[in-house]
Amino acid sequence: MTVERPLPALLTVWRIRHLAWVAGGALLVFLLAIPLSDILGDLTLGAAARRAALVAIAFAVPAALLVAWHARLALARFEWSHLPGEGVVVRSGAWWHKEIWLPVARLQHLDVLRGPLERRHGLATLALFTAGFQQYLVKLQGLDPERALALRDALLEEIRAHRAPPRP
Repeated sequence: MTVERPLPALLTVWRIRHLAWVAGGALLVFLLAIPLSDILGDLTLGAAARRAALVAIAFAVPAALLVAWHARLALARFEWSHLPGEGVVVRSGAWWHKEIWLPVARLQHLDVLRGPLERRHGLATLALFTAGFQQYLVKLQGLDPERALALRDALLEEIRAHRAPPRP
């Protein structure tokens, strides 16, 4: 059983995605803090905007540090193993660790995904869709594009072999 890990560039992609959410949250905090600063402090609009900016920065800095730390922890734990003929085992979770076993018999279809950030950093994601309610979609992120295609093709062959009628 070979354990595979994502490429290190995935950490950059995760941080960019998370920091975009932090920036959106900081903007929301800023926009909500302006009228509150004006109401609570009877300030001019300029003074209320400065106070709101300080509140937004006080939100954004710890949030950015937290998401950067979380991304590093999540990447350190993220790994998967392809067991030929049996399925895939995925281990993940920064704080709550989980292990997902995806037997070949439960795999429905597979997709190779490459968004703009992934393409820029030379990464791909293999999406594994399963039969069942929980964990119906498991993503193996941070793969080399050629490795994602090779793993997809290997799993497709295993799915076909599993579903083929037995030969007499």
